[in-house]
Amino acid sequence: MALLLVALFALSRLIHRDDLAQALDLIRRVGWPLALVLLPTLVAMGLDVTGWRLILRALGASARWRTLFELRLSVEALVLLLPGGSLAGEPAKAAFLTRRSDVSLPHAVSSLALTKAYLITTDGVYLAIAAAWATADLLLLDGARAHAIWLPARVAAISAVAMMLTGLGLFALLRRASLATRLARAMQRLPFERLRRWFAQRERSFQEVDATAGAFFSSGRRTKGAIFVAFLLEWLVEGAETLLIIRCLDLPLPVGPILAMDALGSLLRVVVFFVPAGLGVQDATLILLLGALGVPNAVVAGTALVLVKRAKEAFWIATGMALLVARGRPSASRNDATSGSSSNR
Repeated sequence: MALLLVALFALSRLIHRDDLAQALDLIRRVGWPLALVLLPTLVAMGLDVTGWRLILRALGASARWRTLFELRLSVEALVLLLPGGSLAGEPAKAAFLTRRSDVSLPHAVSSLALTKAYLITTDGVYLAIAAAWATADLLLLDGARAHAIWLPARVAAISAVAMMLTGLGLFALLRRASLATRLARAMQRLPFERLRRWFAQRERSFQEVDATAGAFFSSGRRTKGAIFVAFLLEWLVEGAETLLIIRCLDLPLPVGPILAMDALGSLLRVVVFFVPAGLGVQDATLILLLGALGVPNAVVAGTALVLVKRAKEAFWIATGMALLVARGRPSASRNDATSGSSSNR
């Protein structure tokens, strides 16, 4: 919360009242085409759910696409709203999935671990594409602007290597089928009796998670390839969203720096995961990057870009929370009925 306050204070010093007024005027001049910004998120979520569903199938579990899509939107709202939302998001996905479908908890946890490995690896590939494209644009620009693009291109390239190595390392750990079990045993060494007892009682469940995740690697190459493509397309669609906003606002930037800037913004949100939606930190970074890239009146342009992105996020937060509330009661009642029938048996 301290970092959030500092970031918001810095943002308030960066953006003056006149800048905000000009940014709102720029958005009004563009008008309804900015509503198209809602579509990339919808497509990206659909691709994420498609990859997740393919992983579940490879694990021998199944869930309806619509159920997973509604669940994904609900969890995204929590991720954007809560401090450290990205950490809370994965347990929430597992809990909602087991509550709203017939997928067991070991299958749910394994699918999410594999999904995370795919997302990290494909993010590395996306960062590499952004870095390569930005580097290619250097050859078409003059000295001053080319020098400005070097920073996002270099950072994107370094981040690409780091993300791909992290993703491949996670795959290697999951393939060994002992990650969850080792975690459970390590937690049993902590000096907290209640926590040690909790992990000791559930060590069998952790072994089931490892066995389920390990079984995934015996699936066919076509399935693994389809999953990889789905998650890579998700990142590319998210990059297309930033490209769409910048083109609507008529900002003079080539495609390469736009992709690099979007990739760095997404990476920054992961780094400051404890700040809700990267609020303040991500916004100030985008504005400063536009200035470094030589965009005229960068503060006004960056403010307009941030306002459109935040308005889009607010729309999907509202949609996700509405789904969460709408599905909460039926799910709870269904669980109660299920537990009641189980106790009767």
